[in-house]
Amino acid sequence: MTTAQHLLDQIQSPARIDALEADPARYAELLAGELAGTPDDPTTLDALDARDARLRDALAQLDAMIERAARLRFDHALADDTAIATPTRKVFASTIVSYAGRLEVLAARAQDAAERGGAVDPAGVAYRLAEAARGVLALREAVRIHVLALIRALATAAAPRADDHARDRRLDDPTRRRWSAARRDLETIAAQPERIAAAPMAARIAAWPDQIDESDLGREPTFADMIELD
Repeated sequence: MTTAQHLLDQIQSPARIDALEADPARYAELLAGELAGTPDDPTTLDALDARDARLRDALAQLDAMIERAARLRFDHALADDTAIATPTRKVFASTIVSYAGRLEVLAARAQDAAERGGAVDPAGVAYRLAEAARGVLALREAVRIHVLALIRALATAAAPRADDHARDRRLDDPTRRRWSAARRDLETIAAQPERIAAAPMAARIAAWPDQIDESDLGREPTFADMIELD
């Protein structure tokens, strides 16, 4: 059976890149299927942390694949021109993600490298490399958007359970504080799923201020509550 990681590992040829471009949701679908074997709504902080780590790794592995795809696309685009040497192409490929939203910087550096390499048309060489990079970065965005949607959905589903634990008076205060921080972190990830990559979950929740969330048990009834009771 194909796993999410195996799908990425297969990206070793232009044909495989084309296949992923045709079905960019496939990676997230496989990842979701694998996570379905774990609790959909983790009831322990360790379980939440393990799932969080898996999702962060999924984003990291996607970027690793994109670097490999960039190398393939660069070699194909410049197959008839050696002005940009192989080591320089490797550097451009290994840093491809950093050029998202700033392809003009890559084009300028590629043109400079082509000029130093004695290209007859340095601007043309740079254009071909930049266009190849544009396609690879578009693939990254197309695949990544589905992974981020999965992260958002899982965080949204887990936040209410974290809130329940944070308000549970049967738990000791340190545990409730951690669950409160986890709930706030999950709500943040649900709103901005890309922030999951900022740091491991343990580090993220440790950065939240200590807080004991009010328990619904034993609280004074509000006027609205009394109306409902009537």
